[in-house]
Amino acid sequence: MSAPTGTPTTPDPARPGPGPGRAGTATAPDPVTATTGTGPGTAVPRRAGRVSAALGWSYVLIGGQVGASLVVTFVLARLLGPTAYGLLAMAMVFITVAQVLIQQGLVSAIVQRDRLTDEHLDAAFGVLVIAGVGVGLLAAAASPLWALVNRQPALTPVCLALTPMVVLQGLAIVPEAVLRRELRFRAVAVRTLVAAVLSGAAGVVLALAGAGVWALVVQQLVTAVTSLVVLWVACPWRPSRRPRLGAIRELWAYSAHSANAGLAMLLSAKAELIFTGLFFGPVATGIYRLAARLPDMLVDVTVRSIQQVSLPSLSRLQSDRAAFAAHLIELQHLGTAVGLPVLGVLAATAGPLVDLLGPQWAGSELPMRLLCLYGAANVYGLLLGPALQAIGRPAKLAAIAWTRGVLGVLTLAAVGTAMTGSRPVTAAATVALAGVGLQVFVNALSVWVTVHRVVGASVSAFLAPTVPAALAAVAAALVPLPLGRLGLTGHGPWTGFLVLGTVAAVAAGTVLWTTDRRLRRLVLTRVRRLHASPPGS
Repeated sequence: MSAPTGTPTTPDPARPGPGPGRAGTATAPDPVTATTGTGPGTAVPRRAGRVSAALGWSYVLIGGQVGASLVVTFVLARLLGPTAYGLLAMAMVFITVAQVLIQQGLVSAIVQRDRLTDEHLDAAFGVLVIAGVGVGLLAAAASPLWALVNRQPALTPVCLALTPMVVLQGLAIVPEAVLRRELRFRAVAVRTLVAAVLSGAAGVVLALAGAGVWALVVQQLVTAVTSLVVLWVACPWRPSRRPRLGAIRELWAYSAHSANAGLAMLLSAKAELIFTGLFFGPVATGIYRLAARLPDMLVDVTVRSIQQVSLPSLSRLQSDRAAFAAHLIELQHLGTAVGLPVLGVLAATAGPLVDLLGPQWAGSELPMRLLCLYGAANVYGLLLGPALQAIGRPAKLAAIAWTRGVLGVLTLAAVGTAMTGSRPVTAAATVALAGVGLQVFVNALSVWVTVHRVVGASVSAFLAPTVPAALAAVAAALVPLPLGRLGLTGHGPWTGFLVLGTVAAVAAGTVLWTTDRRLRRLVLTRVRRLHASPPGS
């Protein structure tokens, strides 16, 4: 969607300003809306081009990361088993809470703000560095307590080893926000791909050497360090020697609500892992984490690639509700068109995939299929948070997230109490089923609040374009039923995976192409443009 004509331009915080390597001042033009021409509408092609390029690099970013992570995940899962995965997952929940505490919503505040100056960035960076060191020390001190709560003494050294990630997060937030604000996803893509490759290699080498859970710990640390180095090389902004902390007050009103939402969303996203660890131990947690990991990866490479672009893209349209609503519907349609069918294919191939991982993961296909449903529900919610932030309503996002978090705590506490002593696979499947129900309920509420109440659009207009993708996902997920009756999937895990994956992908693609007019029109238009472009253009 194009920005409305006459919209005031915003500063470019990543463009060099008065000093070398400094961010631009409030008078600098925004490259997303700036053009070389004059007159009404000249900003439209430039902005559309920037958003399209950003979306392309966002797919490269997430796609490359997921491709590398998928290979590493399979290798490490076979080598390490569910106990190591469970310990790392329980430790990473603890570290992630600390990382969210230091962020304080400043990323969203920097990306969403219309006018941004050097003073804002300097103040935010100073606060985040101090907070990173302080919260990192607190996390180190609290590590034994987290291990005690989970009745897992082995968690203490793992959490202590991961606490430097909190400090590294404080150093990375502002430069990453600068790049995301200006849709410079090429730099972010390079950073993420390099980190994924190097950390994956380190993890596999250590796992082969018998390092156990420490292979996963080193993988996380290498990711954080490499990401930080590449990020600072790519970002042209540099902090001043004398930050003016008074500028933080201008960001605080927005970031306080956003931080509140961030904490609630973290509780919502991690509640299942937290309670699985508390009630059922590391083996069930490892099974749940791996079963969730594959659907998460597919959602990352499809919908989160769009989510990366949605906040800065929608923020440019916050003063035009009609354009905002149309762009949100367009992004949601694209997200479901690429996200739901691949989740259906994963559900179809879950059985042979688990067989490929080895006998220590036996039975994990049921939690994986349930978590494909969880991912499908999540596809409908991932763009709603950025939409509320872009339109300046982070308080509503916080309210929705806290509703999900509180309901999740109550539900999962009841599930954990009722299922104490269950087999790890049964426990993981029950937690997954509870998560599906929570996600469907809360996302239905989120769609109504965001689309109808805040944006002022029709919920049916928001959902109608996603129906073909949902049908395609169902068609793919049901493929094992007829193929199993015909005996075409019982000749080994590799054969079953290839047969089921191929037939499910063809079924999903056929249903999607024949029922989704909007997608056909989009694809055919792009193809015509490619053929019409002169060679070398």
